[in-house]
Amino acid sequence: MSSPLGRIGAWPATAALALLAASATGAGAAQQQMLASFDGGTAWLNSQPLTPAGLAGKVVLVDFWEYTCINCLKALPYERTWYQRYAKDGFVIVGVQTPEFAFSGETANVANAVKRLQIDWPVVVDAQQKIWNRYGNDAWPHEFLYDQRGVLVAEHEGEGDYPETEARIQQLLRASDPNAKFPAPMDYLPQDRYSKPGAVCYRHTPEMYVGDWRGDGALGNEQGYAKGKTIAYVDSGPHDDGRAYLLGPWYQDGEAMVSASGPPVDEHVAIRYRALQVVAVLAPSGQPVPAFVLQDGAALTRASAGPDVRFDEHGRAFVLVNAPREYDLVTNKQFGQHDLELRPERPGLRVYTFDFEACEVGADR
Repeated sequence: MSSPLGRIGAWPATAALALLAASATGAGAAQQQMLASFDGGTAWLNSQPLTPAGLAGKVVLVDFWEYTCINCLKALPYERTWYQRYAKDGFVIVGVQTPEFAFSGETANVANAVKRLQIDWPVVVDAQQKIWNRYGNDAWPHEFLYDQRGVLVAEHEGEGDYPETEARIQQLLRASDPNAKFPAPMDYLPQDRYSKPGAVCYRHTPEMYVGDWRGDGALGNEQGYAKGKTIAYVDSGPHDDGRAYLLGPWYQDGEAMVSASGPPVDEHVAIRYRALQVVAVLAPSGQPVPAFVLQDGAALTRASAGPDVRFDEHGRAFVLVNAPREYDLVTNKQFGQHDLELRPERPGLRVYTFDFEACEVGADR
């Protein structure tokens, strides 16, 4: 299956694509889009299959997301709050999980992610991209907001504008109940306050696809790719920013580069990057794979460790890759250039992508 491309990065709220309000009258009315069918979804989670007719009278937020997408995950706390606050008033979120990777189109993996991420609203698995194509979507995350008549009134790509979106939801709900009392829209979380004085977003390393399944893999080794063959890669350095370098035996399997050995063989995947935060899409081939995490030639420190990093009895940082998903590896205190290295402790580490964030939030730093 070909995967849709295009993730929207994090930007200050003032630079995010603004909500686009659709006119309800005049010449623009003929151009309005209506809530479209969800036919073609391969599975529904938290709900029976939903239809536009069944959603009539509801305010509906159609959220195209991907459970490995860092920008989608950063929107979840806001969506969770909206659903808790307004579901009783006639507000529905329909999460459309259109996969970027083969594994993220598998119902069991999506169900595990929905449970782990505490998503209570309906989610449809769009494994064949039929809903994505029907809505003319082109990126994750992308939200479409519809009124009680099923008319598109706003859309938003990427992060940001959360209070504005919530205020618009409240406005639509008041059309059904003018006397409804709602709380003030949820403010930005501290880590998302990109518009505060002193906040700055740096130009960071672009997302890196380690495998060559898209034809633009980031592998920096001279040996290159050889699909279906195990190569003993040599990493002689130096490393270029935005390239991945393998050491030891690895092979390409579909969308990932897969480690073919473990200790005592010296084996790693290494990158040079510019960012504050680093996440990686990883998976095991069979049993879980521990991988030590090093930054700038030494064990990653607790101060820079992401939420998925653990520490052994010797103080060494590692990540236990036990499911196909995104792993939060590094959260540096300040923007800078660093070298990052993963050293798998056994064969079977599947490395898909590395992605980066680089916004400092000024007074909240």
